[in-house]
Amino acid sequence: MTIDWEAREREREAEVRLAELRTVPVYRPAKPMSVALNRALRPILKDAGPAPETLKSRWSEIVGLKLAAITEPLRVSKAKGGSVLHLRAPSAAAPIIQHAKDHIIQRVNLASGSKVTALKIVQTAPPRQLSLVIPKPLTPEQRAEMVRSLSPVRDSSVRKALGGLGEAVLTGMRKS
Repeated sequence: MTIDWEAREREREAEVRLAELRTVPVYRPAKPMSVALNRALRPILKDAGPAPETLKSRWSEIVGLKLAAITEPLRVSKAKGGSVLHLRAPSAAAPIIQHAKDHIIQRVNLASGSKVTALKIVQTAPPRQLSLVIPKPLTPEQRAEMVRSLSPVRDSSVRKALGGLGEAVLTGMRKS
């Protein structure tokens, strides 16, 4: 068994060099788990598109009051090139929405940071109109009673305002 003295000497010199160069390790606290989760989920969530609840809560500020009055976001589904936004709207409003399609997609992408590329309109029946309330006129007896009950009020502008209110209440009329 032969001993390679030169190899041993080189090994000792290497150990001496390592002892001189070795430093104290720097303590770095671990990053929060949320940082790792955020980094891992960001690409997946960006491809998934915005949550429908988020869109519904901010819909009027995303597309504007006029379009928000006639549309409602339903869901966002995946497609080959991006995502598809499904909107519920009355069938009569479909041409308007189709015309504003590019604007809606651009605003949704800007607001949510997602990649919506298409729009699908789910047509519904138009909303039912509320029946008009036809006010019945005051009878002369009711008008005389109202004038008599307002006679103690001294200020004419207050008396006039109370008279208008009383007439509206008694006739069921709504002034806008």
